[in-house]
Amino acid sequence: MGEFAGKVVMVTGGGSGIGRATALLFAQEGSRVAAIDWNEGSARETARLVTDKGGEAVAVTADVSKNGDVSGAVDFILGRYARIDILFACAATQITKSVTDTTEEEWDRLHAVNLKGTFLCCKHVIPVMRQHGGGSIVIASSGHAFVTYPQCSAYAGTKGGLMAFMRGVALDYATDGIRANCVVPGATDTPLLRNYINSCPDPAAEEARIIASIPLRRLANPEDVAKAVRFLSSSDASYITGTWLAVDGGLLAQG
Repeated sequence: MGEFAGKVVMVTGGGSGIGRATALLFAQEGSRVAAIDWNEGSARETARLVTDKGGEAVAVTADVSKNGDVSGAVDFILGRYARIDILFACAATQITKSVTDTTEEEWDRLHAVNLKGTFLCCKHVIPVMRQHGGGSIVIASSGHAFVTYPQCSAYAGTKGGLMAFMRGVALDYATDGIRANCVVPGATDTPLLRNYINSCPDPAAEEARIIASIPLRRLANPEDVAKAVRFLSSSDASYITGTWLAVDGGLLAQG
């Protein structure tokens, strides 16, 4: 086993998509994984997939927008493994509406999950990492932090906010040996993207349009992003903090 053997990895949004792929990848590397998701069945399925392949994982049901759920999840992980070495904050939700069509409740929920949820995870995990000499935090931002498209202002706002939040975390805790970075996925074949595509009047045409806009002419697989998370968490990235890594098939290179 390599450097991740025995490490404890907490993955929010671990019940599907990029979160699940990352949980599975770290488990293959010998890590002990905690898959956090609001959907109990999805979290349990991720844990089952890990254990079926001989890995070690626990499923934790939690709504990351709720302080009690996050603190309870962290306490559960500590009770099981006594430490947390890596946090991948991946839980997210998305709406596709203009500013004037977005309700206050939708805005609040989007920010509660995407921004507040990441804040709460960092708030409760960082003290644990400090006690054990450091750790790695990787936050899932998005290309929408840089360029976006119509009907996506609220979601883009949360992803830009995550980028700024990450930089602050990196500066606040660098002397504690804690690194913080963002992974920036492009269009990735996840349930979140599929829900968006399927909501369009012509889903096939919308998927074709998205793929045509990507220089590499394909959607990312969740595993593509998971490998970037692994890199940012590794000793190969030991001098990398406060920055971001795009996994977008060249999308941002187009400006």
